[in-house]
Amino acid sequence: MSDIKTLFPCWVIVLPKRRGCWCTKYMPKGILYDQLHRSGAEDKSLEWPTRLKIGIGTAKGLAWLHDICNPRILHHNISSKCILLAKDYEPKISNFGLARLMNPVDTHLSTFVNGEFGDLGYVAPEYPHTLVATPKGDVYSFGVVLLELITGEKPTQVSNASESCKGGLVEWVIFLWNNSLLQDAIDKSLIGKDYDTELLQFMMFEVHRLLRAIGKKYHFTADDDLLLLPPSINDNLDELIVTK
Repeated sequence: MSDIKTLFPCWVIVLPKRRGCWCTKYMPKGILYDQLHRSGAEDKSLEWPTRLKIGIGTAKGLAWLHDICNPRILHHNISSKCILLAKDYEPKISNFGLARLMNPVDTHLSTFVNGEFGDLGYVAPEYPHTLVATPKGDVYSFGVVLLELITGEKPTQVSNASESCKGGLVEWVIFLWNNSLLQDAIDKSLIGKDYDTELLQFMMFEVHRLLRAIGKKYHFTADDDLLLLPPSINDNLDELIVTK
């Protein structure tokens, strides 16, 4: 139950005429989006251990929502803008405006609220067609957040993309994967600090997960070449997943 700490603490004050007011604990490091995409030259980028800590903490909070919370909850709007950071960069999931309770009968399904899908760049590719949300959609959105953490790029605007690459962050990373240039996606501020091997392993594993999610839309399976993970990376996955 300790993973509930990853959810954002808040209090509701009921004002006259039934209007509510959210009172929240102060989060001195702000939101993850601003920490990753600050434009000032004097701003220092987050180091890899801090980014990894944020990713692991967010994963624990999302797992608590999906698997432990009773009733279980779909967030529907996971993005770097809904991840708040405490003083020690401990992440807190916030922004539950689109969240829904899972269907008590079919716990893997829920329907959308008024056709709202969440922030552009984070929405699972099948959602606009099926209009049905699942925990896998939250996981896909979280995958985009992980790509932000390792690339430092925005989900819909990639500063390092070539003219031949069309689309957002996910499309750019897959383009590099297909052209054996995946290492070029890693945030340059992270290179050369004794994390290079771990960074590449992380990137390969994360792209593989996203390809599996997108592949389901086109009826690919884990046996297709598109979705196969190179053996050299697969051998190190267990070590990578438990890295702290």
